[in-house]
Amino acid sequence: MEEVAQIFAPGGAIEAFVAAKKAGKCRFMGFTGHHDPQVHLAMLKNYDKYDTILMPLNPADPSYLSFEKNVLPVAVERGMGIQAMKSTANSKLLQALALKDCLTYVLSLPIHCLALGCTTIGQIEDDVRIAQQFKPLDEKQLADLRQKVVQLKGPQLEDWKVDTERGAASTHQDGYCA
Repeated sequence: MEEVAQIFAPGGAIEAFVAAKKAGKCRFMGFTGHHDPQVHLAMLKNYDKYDTILMPLNPADPSYLSFEKNVLPVAVERGMGIQAMKSTANSKLLQALALKDCLTYVLSLPIHCLALGCTTIGQIEDDVRIAQQFKPLDEKQLADLRQKVVQLKGPQLEDWKVDTERGAASTHQDGYCA
């Protein structure tokens, strides 16, 4: 939250981003972060003209410091461009779910795009095949996937989030103009 205060203080980063957009140096402005949905909410509370947001979303997220439950509804309500990441929790969810389940879960949420990681051509081909065969999940199917991974919830799985068991981690937010 200290960084949020710095961003919005006089002479803070938000002034530079707003000036860059006003001057036509960028068309869109948004932010990302991994650590704490409350920090995302503070960013949204302090400025209501963001165009986009990037946040971690996956089937385990609703069970621990949830971006899906807390931040996603606000972004949807504001009509923001919603970008998702960490759909497999850095592959850790693949111990309990198939890749298709992880990707289909996130793509069934009200998002506009999902950033994917890959290290081989085969992984890209798998991602494309899943996208081509995509059919949105209904609420029961989403709930079933959440239930399958509820036992994995927490900072050991989503190690980028604040560890509420051992104390707060950094809540660094990244701003960007595009």
